[in-house]
Amino acid sequence: MIEPEEHLSPDGTLALQVKLLDGGDVAIGFRGHAWHTHADILASVSGCPESDAVRRFVEDVLADRAIIAVQSFDDVVHDVWITDDPSSHRKYQQANETLNFRYWSGRKYTEAD
Repeated sequence: MIEPEEHLSPDGTLALQVKLLDGGDVAIGFRGHAWHTHADILASVSGCPESDAVRRFVEDVLADRAIIAVQSFDDVVHDVWITDDPSSHRKYQQANETLNFRYWSGRKYTEAD
């Protein structure tokens, strides 16, 4: 069974949430930001049951095995999401947009990672 949970990043800037929605759906995302994914999507991609897929996803984020994109416009954070291809986001970057890539611990992502 999937339980709601929230994790605050060590630097206090991000909160990862697992939320139970009406109808039994489960959403995972960052508090205050639009991007999210769903347990059924994670399960279909991983081939695991939903509860295992959610647990793996959360653990990957918390253990710095997932790259977090932070999108800002004019120095105000607009959205936060998980990505496996940071360079793909840069090619559509707007003039007043800043994209930073990091890990849960706050360590910056570099292309060498």
